[in-house]
Amino acid sequence: MIFLRGTVDGDIESIYKNIHAQYIKKYYPGKEKEQWENHKRWYKFLIKSPSYALYTVTNKDEEFLGYVKFEIDEEFAIINIFLIEEMRGKNISSDIIRLSMEEFTFRNSKISVIFAYILEENTASIKAFRKVGFVFDSLEEYKGLEHMLFIKTLD
Repeated sequence: MIFLRGTVDGDIESIYKNIHAQYIKKYYPGKEKEQWENHKRWYKFLIKSPSYALYTVTNKDEEFLGYVKFEIDEEFAIINIFLIEEMRGKNISSDIIRLSMEEFTFRNSKISVIFAYILEENTASIKAFRKVGFVFDSLEEYKGLEHMLFIKTLD
């Protein structure tokens, strides 16, 4: 069983270890401590910022399984989901997306559209987002790379 809760400062280390640590070791050798400090500052900002909503995915034992981030801009939001490697391929992404969107829109009722930018080769994410009603719109550049843009209009 999976659980979703608001991300807190205590989750920052798990996010770093499970998402950023390998990247940092590969691309910033010898600068791990500096990058860790940057990571902490950034996630503390995200947690407190009214422009973002972060949710931590856990199991019943509160073990970190991933997180969902919404970037808010007026009446729309961009969703990003990350699951630890052990949780991928278990067909739970769509449930996590659905659950996080329910929680997010309950707290952010002015949001009418949610965007998901997905790399074309990430077929599992494409399938998960389609399963919860996202529709392909176009190919767009997002963070320097071409992504498939999927859109979900909320009722």
